[in-house]
Amino acid sequence: MTLSVVVRLRHGRYDAARSHRSQAEWPPAPARVFCALVASMRGEEDREALRWLERQSLPQVWDPGPATTSSTRSFVVTNRIKAEGGSQSWPGRTNNERYRASAVPPAERFAIVWPEAEPDEGVFKRLHRLALRVPYVGRSTSMAEVNVQREVPEEPGPAGWRVFEPTELHRQGEPLAAPYPGYLAALDDAYDRGMRAHEVARTVSYVAEGSEAAAAEEEPVEGPFRDLLVWGLERGHVPVPGPEVARIAAALRKAVMSRIDGPAEEMPPQVHGHGVDGRAHVAFLALPHVGSRHADGHVLGVAIALPRDLPQDDWIRIGRAVLVDRLSELRVAPRLPVLRLAGVDAGSPWGLQARRWTGEEGGVREWVTATPVLTDGRMRRGRSYDDLVRASLRKAGYPEPAEVATSPAPMSEGAVRRPAKGSVPERYRDRPLVHARVSFERPVVGPVLAGAMRYSGGLGLFVPWRPHRQKEGAEKA
Repeated sequence: MTLSVVVRLRHGRYDAARSHRSQAEWPPAPARVFCALVASMRGEEDREALRWLERQSLPQVWDPGPATTSSTRSFVVTNRIKAEGGSQSWPGRTNNERYRASAVPPAERFAIVWPEAEPDEGVFKRLHRLALRVPYVGRSTSMAEVNVQREVPEEPGPAGWRVFEPTELHRQGEPLAAPYPGYLAALDDAYDRGMRAHEVARTVSYVAEGSEAAAAEEEPVEGPFRDLLVWGLERGHVPVPGPEVARIAAALRKAVMSRIDGPAEEMPPQVHGHGVDGRAHVAFLALPHVGSRHADGHVLGVAIALPRDLPQDDWIRIGRAVLVDRLSELRVAPRLPVLRLAGVDAGSPWGLQARRWTGEEGGVREWVTATPVLTDGRMRRGRSYDDLVRASLRKAGYPEPAEVATSPAPMSEGAVRRPAKGSVPERYRDRPLVHARVSFERPVVGPVLAGAMRYSGGLGLFVPWRPHRQKEGAEKA
């Protein structure tokens, strides 16, 4: 037996937002449809039917495929009158920021499906009547016709359904709110206390049918770096502009080399980079604020990426130099203030978390530049910028990307357009500086660095590209 709640979007548009108001929700959350049924209740029999529904196992989500999403932003005058208002037209009132996030799917129907639910005739009829009274799903502008049926929904078009199954929360998937036993009572309580429905929601990770099995068989590709040591800039710093990344990275390299014990000729070769052809060097990086709605590219902190094949004794010497004898400041240039460094913990901004740059456990397929790639090769007849980026990634120790898109301009919010004038050595003047977004066949564990100044100049630094899943933590950076 199957129970399906089928929603037809009357205008072909689904207006609802994720937890971040500027991001459209797609696929639709099961809890969104459940709340629409709750809003059409008229009596205790309806309530009993919904209590039965919330006790069923987690439902599937059937949608017709990826949607085109959009978001608009405006300021709305509030009705609350205050002594000091922010509206220039309505004294004493404030202007509150409002977003309208929408998704336009390839077909007008989607469904929430309980494959093993077996309602009795009374419960089914009550759920059916509830569905017929629903005027919209999501925002009131998302007009809908809702129907409850005992069979799976008909195909929405030639492409068929895309079926999402609930899975363990730690697996990468779509985080969607779903009903749970006691959800109706929690909604009642939230209403009585003046709370919103999302405050009592519970999120479940959903993955498209078949994708989880494929991911389980697909081992991630480990990049050339194993560890990323990160420091943030102490609070109170005047923001350091992103174009200074090359100078900051060079200053970090100089500071670390000066602190490693022993004679200069015994310096770990992967630190100074001489005589280690074919092996990754230690990389010195400045981390810009990128990838969130308010990202402006200013420098959040610095990092040292340590290669996987770095000998243990060399790792210990570097650790003593920067962790035991704590690295606390950087002198970059006379015209820049001394950068005072602070440790990083779980409460630090998302842009300073190591996993922000490594892609977390399991790796990431899509990456985008936070700083431009200074390509290893030069432009010649028959070569394109895409070819140069591919070659730079291969040389750096990463697999051949499946897709590459390049641009002279940043391709992610806050990415550094170009390094500051005079911060790139003259010998690289004829090398292209390009931004890129790349997609690999298999997930890659970062950090991802490519190009001629990836080790000592902080250029060619990539960040995971997940536009539909940007973390709110990035806003704290």
